[in-house]
Amino acid sequence: MKTPTKWQTLGLRGLTVCICLVAVALLGGAGRSAASTQTQCNQPAPTGRQFCVTITDSDGVSPSGLSGSGKKQVDVTAYQFYKFTVSNVAGNTLTNGTMKVVLSDKLSTGASVNSTAAFVPSGSASFCALASTNPNTVTCTLANLAANATTPEFVLAYRTSKTPDVRSTDAAVTTSFKEGSNPNGANPSSLSFTENTSLEPDPEASVSWSPPGQSVAMGTSPTFDAQFSTMQYAVPAGKKAFVSTVAESNGNVCAPTVNQCVSELVTTDLSGAEAGTFTRANLFHLTMTMSLDLFQGINTRDILVSHRLDTGAFEVLRQATKNDPGQECTSNPPTSTQSIPCIVVTPDKKANLVTVEVWAFENGGWMTGN
Repeated sequence: MKTPTKWQTLGLRGLTVCICLVAVALLGGAGRSAASTQTQCNQPAPTGRQFCVTITDSDGVSPSGLSGSGKKQVDVTAYQFYKFTVSNVAGNTLTNGTMKVVLSDKLSTGASVNSTAAFVPSGSASFCALASTNPNTVTCTLANLAANATTPEFVLAYRTSKTPDVRSTDAAVTTSFKEGSNPNGANPSSLSFTENTSLEPDPEASVSWSPPGQSVAMGTSPTFDAQFSTMQYAVPAGKKAFVSTVAESNGNVCAPTVNQCVSELVTTDLSGAEAGTFTRANLFHLTMTMSLDLFQGINTRDILVSHRLDTGAFEVLRQATKNDPGQECTSNPPTSTQSIPCIVVTPDKKANLVTVEVWAFENGGWMTGN
């Protein structure tokens, strides 16, 4: 498994501001996602047929949508999943099965409202389809299920909720079969229960499940402190889904050639991605936005990035000078002939901000210093 990426924003190297990348493993803590699983079974009459439904969800993923305003704005597009199996405990075949999943959002006040999560057909089982957006309902047609048989696992994929102040999304699941009136069938014929999916509330973290064929955009809060970060990438069709994280902290990880690092450490974890997900033809894009107040007296042309690969080796990404093109991107996004990784540093004196962008495809850690 690859090591998670560590990024940190800017520090000083003489008159040079440096961002240094260092690989550090993430072992739990804020910004991590976890899957939870529950199994529910109907309670059949003495001669009835029992069946069970198992559901696994993705807790701790970020809500989607805009936060902040103007130059200090982040637009998150994150995803969540529900994975199901259905088992016929014994006896006769169960036929004409259906499953209905209705999503609702729970607010910090405890109020429950219709969910604004969006069903993603391309990441979901082909026999499931959106039936309604209000209420947020997906229905699935299940194949006949023989005695002692279990369905292959199937997935429902969603872009996460955009509801303001959302804290969790509840999935109300109802599974039914035809044989309710048959003494040898499922009796009762329906099973209903609710799965609660908690959403990530940390302003300094962003987490997403990353399904194939989708573009992901994570971001920390632009209104929390003097720095916020975004991470964007696309997952090619045919590649496995994975969970990714971007988080800021007070950590301090500097390359050996860096004298001092300032501002927050930004940690990105793409270690769950299948080999070949990120290539020169499919880069990830990290942007760190900071107050110019952090760099008073520093020429922003001296900002550089230090990258520590998973192997432990460092590479330093410098902006261009008169005699050295450095590793500055010649366009944004870079062209196919651009040396990768590369950086773009953009000061905005009117907004009192500076953005440091990194285009790359190899895992590792990034941090600023001097």
